[in-house]
Amino acid sequence: MQDADTLIKKLKMINHPEGGHYVEIFKDKNVSQIYYLLKNNEKSHWHRLSKNEILHFYLGDPLDVFTSNDGIGYEVFSLGSNNNYIYTVKSNTWFAMKSSGSFSLIGCTVAPAFDFEDFELAPATWKPEKFKIEL
Repeated sequence: MQDADTLIKKLKMINHPEGGHYVEIFKDKNVSQIYYLLKNNEKSHWHRLSKNEILHFYLGDPLDVFTSNDGIGYEVFSLGSNNNYIYTVKSNTWFAMKSSGSFSLIGCTVAPAFDFEDFELAPATWKPEKFKIEL
């Protein structure tokens, strides 16, 4: 099994504004795809997109995906465990992610194609009101 730093270098990943590492692997006007990796000491900060985003689990430990539609409550989905390898985050849903182990490598697909204008990063201290987990 490869380690996170080896994968980051091999895939030529860069830092993502939400946290973690990514590399764009395909983009045209209809669809975009990236590899996204979180190490055990990293998190994906709360953010949302104006488009649906499909997450695909590839390698490493399961990824906890935290979602909130109303900014008050939240749900947790474990991507990569119990035969759950694909998850769709619906448009305008707040979400954050954290690896449950040493690292998680996923793919993210957005259609129509992702643009940073579609991306909203929550303020640094924001989280859903009833969020009880430390990211």
